[in-house]
Amino acid sequence: MMKKLLGSAVVVATMFAGPAAANAAVSHSYSITPTTFNKGNNVAMMMPVLKGSHTASVNKQIKAFNKQTYKAFVKDYGKSKHAAYDFGYTVLTNNNKYLSLKVTATTTAGDSASQSRYYTINKLYGRQVNMKDLFKKKDFKVMVNKAIKKQAKGTSFTSVNTKTNFYMNKHNKLVVVFDEGQIAPYSQGELQYTVNI
Repeated sequence: MMKKLLGSAVVVATMFAGPAAANAAVSHSYSITPTTFNKGNNVAMMMPVLKGSHTASVNKQIKAFNKQTYKAFVKDYGKSKHAAYDFGYTVLTNNNKYLSLKVTATTTAGDSASQSRYYTINKLYGRQVNMKDLFKKKDFKVMVNKAIKKQAKGTSFTSVNTKTNFYMNKHNKLVVVFDEGQIAPYSQGELQYTVNI
């Protein structure tokens, strides 16, 4: 089972001036409350529930990811006592500009297989970030693909798209992520590539 984030809530609060506020002080605060579901000894779910500006969409996406992966687990393994499903999350970045979460669904049945999704909120603007938002008028695919191809030699990587996983690290750099088996053998695990913006 994956390691869970301990505690009943993670509180994120910021006060700053920015372009969206025309130099006026703006405060965007976020809280994350873990909601736990237990469906037998072999199923554990810890769902992050976010509160704050523009979080309804993120919560909806997380619930949909959980529903999709749990449904696949039930279809493949039913009530087998030899298989387990674990759903949890980690706060990757929590600084003055970004809040980034990693949400992971892991199925264990002899071997284990994980799928992860990443969600980033820009606290300056109080909204979820898409990769293309980070490059303004530049073609984000051209910029990101060029950087990744230098690092991902020997993989089957061709191009990022609007659904490619990413997060912002503590240095406010873009980190592009590929699930196990997505562009390389499962044995290489999850692959991550850092891109300077």
